[in-house]
Amino acid sequence: MVISIANQKGGVAKTTTAINVAAGLALAGYKVLLIDADPQTNVTQVFIHPQVEIQLDQSLYNVLVNFAPLSPIIRATTVRNLDFVPSHIRLSGVDLELAQAFDNRSARLRQALQPIQNRYDYIIIDNPPSLGLLTINSLVASQGLIIPVSTAFFALTGLVQLQETITMVQQHQLNPTLSILGVVCTFTEATNVSRDVEGQLRQHFEGLVFETTIPKNVALEEAHSNHTHVFEHAPTSKGAEAYKALIQEVLNRP
Repeated sequence: MVISIANQKGGVAKTTTAINVAAGLALAGYKVLLIDADPQTNVTQVFIHPQVEIQLDQSLYNVLVNFAPLSPIIRATTVRNLDFVPSHIRLSGVDLELAQAFDNRSARLRQALQPIQNRYDYIIIDNPPSLGLLTINSLVASQGLIIPVSTAFFALTGLVQLQETITMVQQHQLNPTLSILGVVCTFTEATNVSRDVEGQLRQHFEGLVFETTIPKNVALEEAHSNHTHVFEHAPTSKGAEAYKALIQEVLNRP
């Protein structure tokens, strides 16, 4: 199954969710590919030290722009069963480059995944905080979408546009089978604002909101700075326990 982690609003724990869901599924015995489709390269920096330079032809950029095969740029991680595809800062210009293309500009990632998709049980895609052609490529390639939403003021900003983009992808026959796998509340804490926003999300999305919420937890940030996932860095932390529960919900959803 191909799952996009997307929300055009920044700072909602998209990358944290992508890394820890992918790592958790891999630790549970599933073969997982994690794709960094964000020009900020945060996933890449977790699995490759920032001082190690990723060459352009070894990144997702080469696949989307030059139709290069995906298989040669897939890298193993130190996590058993988890591979990943690195990003590159040049992805920041891909929307403009693809906008000028006439051939398959919205489905290049889906096309690239086809030869390798059967190798993996799950393919997780971390997306940029935008609704440009990078994100649309991910939505076209995916069966499911997980939307992380921070339970802070202005949390609902942009969700209408995201839903409109999903509808556009479905109705224009780019990917009619795309569905929202779930909405996950992130950065939850014991404040009135956090509780109110979570309530609004549950009212708006009804049964699509996961029961599990991801608390504001320093161990999640510390894991990134130590170039690993939370299950290795702090396996008994509240953040690790929350993502374990979220993964179970993901596995139980059709």
